[in-house]
This record gives sequence, C-alpha cells and structure tokens, in this order.
Amino acid sequence: MAEGSISYALVRKVAAEKSVDPEVLTPLHDVIDPDALESLFDDSDGSMLRDGYIVFSYEGFTVRVDHDREITLSEGRAEA
Repeated sequence: MAEGSISYALVRKVAAEKSVDPEVLTPLHDVIDPDALESLFDDSDGSMLRDGYIVFSYEGFTVRVDHDREITLSEGRAEA
C-alpha cells in the first residue's frame, strides 16, 4: 500500500478512529479490491472519478470516499 494512496489514507484514518495500530485491522483487500479503489482516484489514464462517491463497510464503519478523495467514517455498516 503506497503512502499517498487512498487505501493507505483510509486504513490510517480507521486505525486512528479506533485508536489501534493499522496492522491489527482486517486487511483492506478482504473487504474491497484496493486496486479498483485506487483506479477510481488515479487520473493517469484520464478516467478518474469526477463526481460521486463510493460507500462500503470496513471495521464497523460506513466508509465514504468522495470524488475529491475526502474520506468520511460513520459508525455502523453501510446499507446494501
């Protein structure tokens, strides 16, 4: 997980919110494909997410990542 990546920022934010070391969290790849997540926010091929967001559950939180790379955590699981 690269230090400037959405995945890295997400795991660090969840770990901080739970006051735990990131290594004790469930591996992100067990929940969502990190490569797919990164591709939504990587503009190297001109296909970056320009509007909208992605929502999923991770470690007891609903995680929302907006098109501008802002990560928001809410307690509880995301509704399907």
